[in-house]
Amino acid sequence: LPPSVHTTFLSDRFVVCTFCPRPFETDPGALKVPFFHNNDDFDEVLFYHAGDFFSRDNIKAGMMTFHPSGFTHGPHPKALKKMLVQDKAMTDEYAVMIDTRDPLDVGERANAVENAAYVDSWKTRD
Repeated sequence: LPPSVHTTFLSDRFVVCTFCPRPFETDPGALKVPFFHNNDDFDEVLFYHAGDFFSRDNIKAGMMTFHPSGFTHGPHPKALKKMLVQDKAMTDEYAVMIDTRDPLDVGERANAVENAAYVDSWKTRD
């Protein structure tokens, strides 16, 4: 499903999406993971509250990710292995995503705890 189906609040300058447990797609040919995309008009921040974030590797509760406008992102390599078949019937994640039309600035405190390897986390390892 595209992230926009999780829209909770919508304004001219931002969108808030809420990710809660839901059934996985049941059609055998349907992708069970988010597709790769880049937000050409939005900066995206995701706060991971609780659960198992099946589309991201090494993400734990309390973490945030930031995808600036134009940064292509999608499921991590580990998640792609389950793109057609999932181990369970439902997702188990609670997260809030904010997409903003206005560019976001990364503050000093965020820089101090940044996972510098995140930007390369979509690369497969041989």
